[in-house]
Amino acid sequence: MSITGDMIQKFPKGFLVKSYLAHNVIFNEGTEGNAAFILIDGEVEISAAVGDRKKVLAMLQPVSIFGEMALFLDDKIRTATAIATEDTQVVVVSADALDEYMSKAPQVLSSIMSVLTHRLKATTKKARMVPNVPMGIARILNLFVLNGHKEVKYDAVIRELGTVFIQPKEQIENYIAGLAKYGVLSIGTKEGDIGTRVIKFKSNDIVMDIMQLKKDM
Repeated sequence: MSITGDMIQKFPKGFLVKSYLAHNVIFNEGTEGNAAFILIDGEVEISAAVGDRKKVLAMLQPVSIFGEMALFLDDKIRTATAIATEDTQVVVVSADALDEYMSKAPQVLSSIMSVLTHRLKATTKKARMVPNVPMGIARILNLFVLNGHKEVKYDAVIRELGTVFIQPKEQIENYIAGLAKYGVLSIGTKEGDIGTRVIKFKSNDIVMDIMQLKKDM
């Protein structure tokens, strides 16, 4: 759901229309936010840092609103980075300007609130669908075991699991270390290549063994 082009035309002249060249940053994650933006031309990438990696959250097309949480929440810190991926134009909506304009344009306000509601519902739905991460990791590793693999490369697995579960490298490593404590796997080096770390599987069914160990505790 987005604000329509027809509504954009009804904005008063006091609203600033700003242009960004391709690859220019509109705002950075972690900075203070005092305005929202309505994309009217071009394309914007919304991303967030996950550990030491960048996670692209959305690619926005006209007409879309972004950065709007800064206008409605007490916490003004940006939770994502917005970058123009091509030459882009946006309408800059400051908190003060919106306060003044809301009473004069209830249709625009209604649309903004609809966007917020839609995003909050989507976020809540995703949160409910997030699996138990340690068990999710165990199930993925178990696929290797069930397909006859005795070991996998440590760094590659940590990297891919971080991408799947949107977790920083250190957290994934902690989960793997936890599985090692259960005794279903170990972390070592590849035979004949001490420079390559590997995860060695010690269980024929990681998930079943973990469930049994938990039951016995």
